[in-house]
Amino acid sequence: MEYKAEIPKKGNLLKAEIVSFLNSEGGTILLGADDQGRVLEEKIKDYKRWEEILSNWIFNAFYPEVIDLIQVFPNEIPFRILIKKGKEKPYFYKEGEGFHAKGVYIRVGSSKRVASFQEIQRMIFATKSHEYESLPCEKTNLTFQYLENKLEEKGITFDSYGLSLLDKEGKYNNAALLLSDQNPTISKFAVFQGLDVSIFLDKKEFRGSILKQLDDILYFSNLSNKKKIIITGKAQREEHLDIPEKALREAIVNCYCHRDWTLSGDIKIEFYDDRVMIFSPGSLPDGLTLENIKQGMVAKRNRILVSALDKADMIENYASGIRRIFQDYEDHEKQPNFYISENGVIVTLYNRNYDTQNDTQNDTQNDTQNDTFKLKPVQRRDKIIEFFLLNNEITAEYLAEKAGVSLSTIRRDLAQLRKQGKIEYIGSAKEGKWKIK
Repeated sequence: MEYKAEIPKKGNLLKAEIVSFLNSEGGTILLGADDQGRVLEEKIKDYKRWEEILSNWIFNAFYPEVIDLIQVFPNEIPFRILIKKGKEKPYFYKEGEGFHAKGVYIRVGSSKRVASFQEIQRMIFATKSHEYESLPCEKTNLTFQYLENKLEEKGITFDSYGLSLLDKEGKYNNAALLLSDQNPTISKFAVFQGLDVSIFLDKKEFRGSILKQLDDILYFSNLSNKKKIIITGKAQREEHLDIPEKALREAIVNCYCHRDWTLSGDIKIEFYDDRVMIFSPGSLPDGLTLENIKQGMVAKRNRILVSALDKADMIENYASGIRRIFQDYEDHEKQPNFYISENGVIVTLYNRNYDTQNDTQNDTQNDTQNDTFKLKPVQRRDKIIEFFLLNNEITAEYLAEKAGVSLSTIRRDLAQLRKQGKIEYIGSAKEGKWKIK
């Protein structure tokens, strides 16, 4: 929230504040108030004039169109301007400048600043992420053996045009690349002993068509999903999986349906004694919230991929997955947790059979290692990225403490990740944050 005594004579100053909210998470500006939020009664007489100025700005001063994104409340005291998060970023103010970085602002903490060229590019990519799969692919010699076999099992003949993998000129698009046997992306799978990443029990990387990766990761997830057997004295014994089978499948399938493929991160599945964590690059599509999805609202980011997965019978009852996940945990104390950020979504499904009272071995292990993650350099850097997904404002000092290594080691890790183009630091030393690329 910003407080402004009045609309400044240099109107672009206020326009810049509005743009910074449009390009970030939205916000509120209160006019006619001092820095502490106290009402300046002598300014109330100006409310009508402010309404006329702002109404004109809403229609003429910004691009893309912001008519549905900015509301003014001249009858409130102080005068309130409500700005929603824009869906067609980057937004900028006009005044003979056209599309120019000078008019594009973002917010960092409680302040605004001019967006860098790279940040403007990222906003454009994010806005166009739903079009990524339709964009032309540079590779031409693609094969689809795995996809063809999956479709053949369902009695469907493989057809590149029917699957929308070719444009009008007969060139492959990015969806074709992801579905092909030459798909360059990978998925990662790991099983850890205990409650942290100190001890690997199993680690795998899956390559090839995203259908193959999905099949592989579901197979090993099911193998790692242990079963508790209860002998009740009845004719049949009771069997309870640690993680509900359908909930686990839905959470994993959603990664491939809805992740943002413009980002370079990997889909990752991590099994711990008490939970499984599922990492998917990119936030929810089209500004949806978790509550929207739980109520049945749908937004398809990757329509071509979703259609192919559906034809291969890898999607069950599309659009009901999140609700099903919560239904499977209705009678469990620890509900599924969805952590949603601009960098990605992390779904945590808890082990229904996990008994903390009997887990003294893990407690001792965690106390001894003080929740640090002793890993090899490459593994440590992967874990640093996961920490940034959870909190992109954590410090190098915090990472060094958690990793059990020196601060200089962490700084070398961060420098290496930046050199590889996986992360970048945005903003000032005090108020900046890490961005996953």
